Amino acid sequence: MTLRYSKRTTSMNSLDYFSDVATDYAEYRPSYPASAIDTMLEGFQQPSTLAAADIGAGTGIGSRLLAQRGIRVQAIEPNADMRSAAIPHQNIEWIAGSAEQLPLLTSSIDLVVSFQAFHWFEFGQSLREFQRILKPTGRLALLWNFWNQADSFSHRYTHILYEVAKRYNSPAVQPQSGCPNVNDTRLTDWVKRRQYGLFWQGIYLPHFKQLDRRQFMYQQTLDRAGLIGCALSQGFLPRSGAGVEDLCDRLDRLYADWKDKQGRVRLVYQTYLYTAAPVAKQAE
Repeated sequence: MTLRYSKRTTSMNSLDYFSDVATDYAEYRPSYPASAIDTMLEGFQQPSTLAAADIGAGTGIGSRLLAQRGIRVQAIEPNADMRSAAIPHQNIEWIAGSAEQLPLLTSSIDLVVSFQAFHWFEFGQSLREFQRILKPTGRLALLWNFWNQADSFSHRYTHILYEVAKRYNSPAVQPQSGCPNVNDTRLTDWVKRRQYGLFWQGIYLPHFKQLDRRQFMYQQTLDRAGLIGCALSQGFLPRSGAGVEDLCDRLDRLYADWKDKQGRVRLVYQTYLYTAAPVAKQAE
C-alpha cells in the first residue's frame, strides 16, 4: 500500500477533519451488519417506495446499503473530498449540505439516517432539521461502529491508535468509541456535553419520541494494507512525519503477531443503532 502523507493540524473544524482521508475512508472503513439495516427498516412498506436522507454521508458506505435494497437516497455531505471519493449508485443523489440547514423539503423523507456522523452535528439544530424533513410516519436512525474491547485483537488495535494519538497531540477522542470525547472542551459547553451524554444512554433526544437503542455485532476481515488503511482513515491520527511512521511500525508488528495463514486479521465491532419517531410538528 502507498501511504498518503499530508499536513494536519490539531484544531480543525468538522468540515476539514476528513478532507485528506477520503480515499482511505472509502476503501477501508467497515460496513454495517445487515441485521441493523433490517431493524432500521422494520414496519416500512416496500423499499422502492421509500425516500431516505443520509446526513453526513461521507463516502456513501451507509447510503449504498440502503440503495442496494431499492431505497432512493439523498446523500447529504458537506465535504467535497468525501463526495468525490464515493462510489456512484443509481439510487443515490449526492447533495452538498449540512445537517443544520438541510436542502430538503419539509415532510418529504421517510427515513433520516446518519452513519458514524451524528456526533459531529450541532445537537439541537440538526434534530430540528431532521424532524422538519421527516414525514409524520417517518423514522430517524443513528448508527455507530465501535471497536469491541472484549475482543483481544480489536482491543490491542484500539490501544495502539489512541497511544499514537495521545503521543502526537492529535484531537481528543473517546477511547472506547472512536467518537470525539463528549467531555472535551472542543464540544463548547456543559449543556452540549450533557445533551450528548444523555443521548448515548438512550434517554434524551429532543423533537423525537420512542427512542430505542439496539446493539449488533460486526466483523471486518483485513490484510495488512486494510489494517493500516483503516487506521489512516481516522481523522484523529497523525498523517505525516514521525507520527505516521510510528503508527505504521506498531501496526506492522500487531499484524505480524495476529495474521492467519491467509495473511488476514479480524476487527470486531459493536454496532449501535438508535431509532426514534418525530414528534408532531407545530403549525407555523
